[in-house]
Amino acid sequence: MATDISTRVSIRWLPDDASEPTDTLVYTVGAYFVDLRVLKEDGSIEWGFAGTREVVGREPLKCRWIHTLDSHGSNTPDEGVLTPLPNGDTLETGTMPCPHKNNIPTAYEEIWHTLPPLPGPPHAWILESVDGKSFLGRIAGGFLALGEGEEGFGARREEWDAEGGRWRGRYSIGDVKDLFSFEMLGREMLDGEAGWRAGMEVGIGGREYVVRAFEKLE
Repeated sequence: MATDISTRVSIRWLPDDASEPTDTLVYTVGAYFVDLRVLKEDGSIEWGFAGTREVVGREPLKCRWIHTLDSHGSNTPDEGVLTPLPNGDTLETGTMPCPHKNNIPTAYEEIWHTLPPLPGPPHAWILESVDGKSFLGRIAGGFLALGEGEEGFGARREEWDAEGGRWRGRYSIGDVKDLFSFEMLGREMLDGEAGWRAGMEVGIGGREYVVRAFEKLE
């Protein structure tokens, strides 16, 4: 599927029990993704990263996520095997550093659930700033933004309220002063947005971006 919205149901660091300490949302458009994980306990960024996804195996399906932007400052790719579950969710398995085990590589199991797009324009896109310091992602009526600012990492998550005719902020965390916001713009769409194509350069909020992926939604 060229466009996907996923939320994480749980993570299990083997042999521990499964849990879900975050509110996680991932946008994938074409070969690009934006991933924001917010801790439920205090509303801080647990992890935010964006980049490209590669399929490195088919039987079973194995993917590699390359981090162009990462709140942890890491550019080490991670890999996982994706297995469909009977209820329609996806089980991801692999090995990666465990934060609460001194970053020792640990086997993990993550369960992911696919969400439908929120009401909004029938297109999806991911942009990368030309300086590589921020990513913006939109799928219909949902928006994610990640960026490295002068005072640290920042993230926004916003949702279009079709009935109210306005954007509403779900999260605004860290250094977001230079990070684009639909809520602050006050309009549902950007000028010329419907005509974008992958590879175009566009100016938004005084910053130049490259359209990395653009898809029409059915």
